[in-house]
Amino acid sequence: MDQTPEAFRAALSSGGTERVNHAIGEVEDMDLKERATLFDDCFELCHNLYDSENGYQRQSVIRFAAALYPRLAIRTVGADITDEALPGEWALDDIATHRSRLRDLYLAALVDDDGRVRRAAAKALKDLALSAEMIEANDELQTMVDELEALTTKHDDATQKHIEQAYENVAFHAEKPGSLLPEGLRDVLEQDTSHSSR
Repeated sequence: MDQTPEAFRAALSSGGTERVNHAIGEVEDMDLKERATLFDDCFELCHNLYDSENGYQRQSVIRFAAALYPRLAIRTVGADITDEALPGEWALDDIATHRSRLRDLYLAALVDDDGRVRRAAAKALKDLALSAEMIEANDELQTMVDELEALTTKHDDATQKHIEQAYENVAFHAEKPGSLLPEGLRDVLEQDTSHSSR
């Protein structure tokens, strides 16, 4: 399929499982820079498509948004977290905006009427928390914990279950000390970085 916002819109709104899965697979197979280039246009598309009465379409949007997340921040793991550690013209503010926009979408989806949407949102929040932990974005992790805590007493039991699941996943990453990378791998990344900077 064409890797354009229009083609992705057609697939996500089709209601066809095969077309939706193919679109998600397409973005998952892109390299990080390609996804980052598409992010703004496709994220706007996701926002528009999420405003639908079709629960499967809303779930598809959350799954697609999670696959679209370019994860440029992982380029900084093992290096100083600076703009120079990112590819091309991307800056830390850009990738922080990606995470913030995704977090807001996922939190809205976590209280959706459809359980399929809530499950997709809880999984996506867990992945976002993992990324934040890897780059030691502790303020972002705490913000996620605070926002989830604020949701915990406002919804029915079915919704509450998914909120609590998301909360436990995010709190795990917020409270776990250090990097998720094994110590040996982190040392290798740090050595590579120091050699390349000479």
